[in-house]
Amino acid sequence: MWVGLGSIRDVTTSTAGGLRVGLAVLGAATLLTSCTSEVTGSPVTAAGPPPGTVDIASLDVGNYPTEPAPLGIAETPKVGSIVEAQRMANYVTGPWEVDPTLVVGYIRQPMVLIPGQVSVPMLKEVNQAAERHQFVNGFFVSRRSKDDKTFLHHAVLRFPDPGAAVAATAEITRVAGEIQLPMQTSPATPLPIPGHPETVATSSAHNNGPRSWATVRSATPRGPYVLLQQAQAVDVAATAALVAKTLDLQGPLIDQFKATDMARFPDLPIDPTGLLAKTLPISTSDATLVQRTTYERRGALHFQTDPVTSTETFDRTGTDLMSSATTTVYETRDEAGARLTVDAFSAELAASAEAADAVQGLPDSSCFALKAGGSYCVAAAGRYVIEANAVQLADTHQRVAAQYVMLMAG
Repeated sequence: MWVGLGSIRDVTTSTAGGLRVGLAVLGAATLLTSCTSEVTGSPVTAAGPPPGTVDIASLDVGNYPTEPAPLGIAETPKVGSIVEAQRMANYVTGPWEVDPTLVVGYIRQPMVLIPGQVSVPMLKEVNQAAERHQFVNGFFVSRRSKDDKTFLHHAVLRFPDPGAAVAATAEITRVAGEIQLPMQTSPATPLPIPGHPETVATSSAHNNGPRSWATVRSATPRGPYVLLQQAQAVDVAATAALVAKTLDLQGPLIDQFKATDMARFPDLPIDPTGLLAKTLPISTSDATLVQRTTYERRGALHFQTDPVTSTETFDRTGTDLMSSATTTVYETRDEAGARLTVDAFSAELAASAEAADAVQGLPDSSCFALKAGGSYCVAAAGRYVIEANAVQLADTHQRVAAQYVMLMAG
């Protein structure tokens, strides 16, 4: 992967108030963050009846809807391409699966990539090269280590056929090799990736005063896909090994993806599981390309602040589905799993946010005031978990309450 930012050494990551989930960030457009600040307080549990005895009629839902609304099909090729890329997220390797230290969000949250909107994570020249070969869609993820010594940008791009993917690989590699990254102190030179003779890669040396590192940029055709990486580590061998393991995992994983014929994109259902219909809706004009959808387990992990910790939580609670709209909803194994998830998410947020009043009437809820502004709440609703945020705490409370009613009153 080739991105406009050359090194994690010269990037300051936005805190976004330490919000636990990328999709729940205000405006859904700021960076993922890690929860490593000092603990400032414990969540305030809502007063009221014992868990499981919520008086739905007494909840303050404001003007938010409380009844599910079916979403239909994509209808257009562009929307269908987005839906297909969202599906692809479930088959994209997470950087933390390659190296468990790669948990800190970098550059921005994971991204759906479609023609004309790829230039944010990739250099303009690489974007243009991909589009010259009829790039269809893709998904981008990026994580770094807490010590800033290692990062991995990773994307899977789809093309019309294997021939187009091979041609795109060649041109992307050529174009990228002509671009010098910031603090680069040596020309990009060809580099073999262990176990992957089909991969075209280059390495370059970088220096920023007392610190030096190696960057590897690689492209690998895999059927109709191109697997792109830009990786950084302390030396070339370590960086090449990072790319090699990424490919070891990603190749077989994308082979499992049952891609939709492009002619069928308009027919793709927006809500194949039915969970999105029961999630507080977001308008198409307000939704980012990663919202207004559902993700399976791996897809959901891409949006977690600490995917390693969340993997453990998902394992314990049987969480296998997440929907994203105005709120975020997780489907767990049972009510006990939902309560465990609320506790885990609350503990994660407590390290970087101040405790705030919980949602009135919802005993299984916790809320926080974010240091960068805004508020966040998490609550259990049967076997579901609700996450919501807004600038004003009262608004966040209403979103959670409306979401609770939508999930439980039907």
